Amino acid sequence: MGNALERLRENKAALDAERRLMNEALGRLGKPFNGPIARQTAKLIFGLDLTASREPGLQQARIATASMFDAIRDFGSIEVKLAWYRGTDECRETPWYGDADILRRSMLKLSCKGGNTQIAKLLRLVLAREEKVSAVVFVGDHCEEEEAEISRLAHQLRARNIPVFLFHEWVDDNPNSHYAKGVFERIANTTGGVYVEFKPDSGEVLKELLPTIAAFSTAGVAGIERLALPLTMEARQLRSRLLLSSGGQ
Repeated sequence: MGNALERLRENKAALDAERRLMNEALGRLGKPFNGPIARQTAKLIFGLDLTASREPGLQQARIATASMFDAIRDFGSIEVKLAWYRGTDECRETPWYGDADILRRSMLKLSCKGGNTQIAKLLRLVLAREEKVSAVVFVGDHCEEEEAEISRLAHQLRARNIPVFLFHEWVDDNPNSHYAKGVFERIANTTGGVYVEFKPDSGEVLKELLPTIAAFSTAGVAGIERLALPLTMEARQLRSRLLLSSGGQ
C-alpha cells in the first residue's frame, strides 16, 4: 500500500512539473484570446537532421513546411529559418523566409549526407541569434553526442525563453532511438517545449504537427482552436497537451 501511494505521489509531482513547464511555454508564445485574433509574426527555427538515415524523411519535411504556412495564413504570419547539419562538420542556416514558395525552393536544394549528429552545434546556432526566436522545431532520429553539453545549451535556451519542440522519428527496438528519446525528452522538458514521436513512414503526422506549433506560436491557444481537428493520433495528443496545460478545452 505504501509503495502504491508513493508512486501516486511521484506521478502527480511529474504531472505538476510538466503542467508548469507547458504553462510557462504558453505564457512565452501566446495567450488565449477572447476577441478577434491578433495578427503577429512568429519566428520559428526549423532544425533538420540531414544525416544519411534521414533521407526518406526529408521529403516529408518539405511537404509539412508548406502545410505550416497554409494552415495559419488567415490569422497570423510566420517567418521560418531553416537550420541543418550533415556530413562530418557541416551546420548551416538560411535567411528568414516569410514566403512558402521561397521556403519550398530552399528545401528542394537540401540533401542528406552521411555523418554524425551535431545537435549541440545546431543549438549554439540558435543561441547566436540576436532577434527574438519564438520557438525551435527539431526533426531527427538519433543522437550520437554526449548529453552534458546539450543539457547545458538547453538551459541557456530556457533562460532565453526559447522552447524546443522535438519531433522524433522513432524506430522500434533501435538502441539509437532509445538513447535519443531520453536526450530529446530532457531538452523539451528543460526548455518548456514538447517531445513527440512519429514513425518514419508517417508523413501525415509531421504534416499536422508543424501547423499546430506554427498556429500556437502566432496566436496562442486561439490559433490552435482555429485549425481543423487533427486526424493523426500524435497531432491530437500534441493539441490536447497544449490546450490542457493552458486551461483550454
